Amino acid sequence: MGGQISDAYDDGERLFGRSILRGEREVRRGDAVRGGVAVMMGDREIRVHPYVFRKVCGNGAIMAQAVQTRRIELPSEEDAHDDVMGELRETIRACGDPDVFAQSVGEIRSSVDREADFALTVLPMLDRLPEAVRVSMMGLIAGRFFGAAERSRFGLMNAVTALARDTTEPDLKWRLEEIGGGIPAMKPVPRRPVGMAMVPPQVYVHA
Repeated sequence: MGGQISDAYDDGERLFGRSILRGEREVRRGDAVRGGVAVMMGDREIRVHPYVFRKVCGNGAIMAQAVQTRRIELPSEEDAHDDVMGELRETIRACGDPDVFAQSVGEIRSSVDREADFALTVLPMLDRLPEAVRVSMMGLIAGRFFGAAERSRFGLMNAVTALARDTTEPDLKWRLEEIGGGIPAMKPVPRRPVGMAMVPPQVYVHA
């Protein structure tokens, strides 16, 4: 497909790989992204997702919400491996299709103009993480998000993927990239009616 492997980790039990394909599009002026494919193997399955790489900061986002994403179960029978490899190749081609990249870019572009509610956007997604790391990740993401000027979903996505970029543990890095990639595709935060006005729900955090 004319791409290159940008990142790979293999400890004999788990495999994490990311590739970047040719061609790029701008999310906004001077801020280009490139498409690609992310592959993970472990726990008797292979996961394949579209991948987006932001050139200006080297952040990567796994677009796990894309319809082309697949989980391929690894068979126990040796003679079934060829079938799995065929399905894997087909899925990689589907995730790396230029139209899939264009759709991902469209979602990211729309996130530039959407204000992010940190608590209502990030907290539900952090539930995917082990409890032991959830609180620390929330604090680190909040520090990056509120330490920057941008308060959009795009800014929040970049806060998460920047943390993923600086994370050395491969499984946590993958999970954070999935969370970051899921932010642009999230539905608008529901609002509660009060009288004739529509206001966002309030979230209180006690020390």
